Amino acid sequence: MIPDGSDDTMPVCTRMRASGEAPVVDDFEAENDQILANDARDGWWFGYDDGTGGKVLREKVELVEAEHKNRALHVVSSGFLKWGAGFGVNLHPASTMGTGCAYDASAYSGVRIRARGRGRLRMTLGDLASTPSSRGGTCTRSDESCYDRPGIWLKLEEQWKTFEVPFCALMSEGWSGSVEGIDPTNLMGFHFRVVEREDAEFWLDDLAFYRADKGAPAPHCGLPCPLDAVPSSAIIDPAHSNAPLTKELSVHTFGQSTKSCGPITRRYLSYVPRRLPLRAAVPVLIMLHGSGANAELTRDKLARNRFDALAERDGFIVVYGNAAPGIHTSPDRNIANSGAWRQGFFDDGQVDDVDYLELVLKDLTERGVINGENALFLTGLSNGGGMVLEGARRLFQRVRGVAALMPYDGKHPKPVPDLTHSNLTRVLIAYTLNDPGMSAGYHETLAPLPAQWARAMGLPSSVIAEPLKTMLPDLVSEGADYKGDNGVALATRDSHVAQFDMVAPNGKGQVRVLILDHAGHLWPNPQQFTEDFILSQWGFRNQDFDAANMVWDFFRSAASDPGADSHI
Repeated sequence: MIPDGSDDTMPVCTRMRASGEAPVVDDFEAENDQILANDARDGWWFGYDDGTGGKVLREKVELVEAEHKNRALHVVSSGFLKWGAGFGVNLHPASTMGTGCAYDASAYSGVRIRARGRGRLRMTLGDLASTPSSRGGTCTRSDESCYDRPGIWLKLEEQWKTFEVPFCALMSEGWSGSVEGIDPTNLMGFHFRVVEREDAEFWLDDLAFYRADKGAPAPHCGLPCPLDAVPSSAIIDPAHSNAPLTKELSVHTFGQSTKSCGPITRRYLSYVPRRLPLRAAVPVLIMLHGSGANAELTRDKLARNRFDALAERDGFIVVYGNAAPGIHTSPDRNIANSGAWRQGFFDDGQVDDVDYLELVLKDLTERGVINGENALFLTGLSNGGGMVLEGARRLFQRVRGVAALMPYDGKHPKPVPDLTHSNLTRVLIAYTLNDPGMSAGYHETLAPLPAQWARAMGLPSSVIAEPLKTMLPDLVSEGADYKGDNGVALATRDSHVAQFDMVAPNGKGQVRVLILDHAGHLWPNPQQFTEDFILSQWGFRNQDFDAANMVWDFFRSAASDPGADSHI
């Protein structure tokens, strides 16, 4: 995720251990970018970003506080579209930009820093375990996954605040596949990261280690709580909705336990056609949004309320799920209650979102809306698409069908369990070549998934090897009238869609693949987005088909099958 430089010179690493008597790493008073030579430490600050054309300014400025002049590090960042930007410094004097040596800071208890400003700032410590082996560490995963460094989100305020963080409170985010802590005996360096698509400005001063006083209370350690990293400007009001609520469309909340942070309030929207009886034995379709979005945005802006209309026509129930708040909650006050699904993306170890899906069904049952034995279908986009695949892996005896559009299913998707005796009979996976919303080449990670799901469902090898190909009609030349010069928008004009179907001989099991050629990272729908900030980040959505129509048509035959036995 975050490269540290390109110097491949191999340093000579000698063992260095802090004495514990010189804690200050950098007070930012010096003219250059070198840290203080305390406790044998030495290093130079360097920067990096996601390469999407954003801007970051890092400078030392003089401040006057209480008639005392001192310098601080001033950082302004804006315009990044992927993961954002960051800067860091190595601690061992033999380290180079490309390869580092470990520094033993175990004489200290943790890290202290003064900071103020706006926006979210993540402070991390790199150690041997979070540094690729090619750069002197012990991590053998892909370089990007290695950089899920243990750290903490700092909630900045207008006034200076001193943050004192024990080593045991520094945890990785989990997007590498697991949540891990820091090893202070093998530190490589400090890092600070600002979030993508957020304008941030902050000041840092007096970066230091610290030693806890003898007899001091034990520090708060362990997994971070979901609300710890929510930006101060975000709105978290689960019971409120800006959607036009009716007797059919309503918002509901319930409590969910976390591993160590107590209960949190979860929410969802449900659309229940008025003509349905109480405890209806009808299908339930749950739609999941992408990272940083919410239930309302998904219903209104992505699906354009089409699932509501289909529910009225065919008599089923639609649920628009809502992820729990956390590090991917948007600071935009127009997107209340936003978040991201944990499993398949970053598992913070606190919130189980597959459990959330079951709790939604339980709440619908307790409300008297469904009878509890209803056929269940899942669909979602991006982070939500990855979540429905994870839901299918764990709830395959409950879920009849899943449709994952442009899913993020992790750097290394989890194996698919044996589905030959499950109730899962419909799997749809749609992905975009060179998707602007994914890391470069991620479609190559998704390409093998459909065949894996088909094999797990027991489809014959001959069917998997030669799927039925159909080119969907190219009804719209997306972006034909676009006059701008944004590269993402230009690269997603006039997309095409190829459909591949793998169908069991008895027609019971089916896997469908949609491959979109240079489409935007958006739910396909005949109505196009025109806002520049959407086109510049996500591109033009494909307009050749309505994904809601296709998803429901794909599910419908499985929804009408009353039997639980789905042997292929």
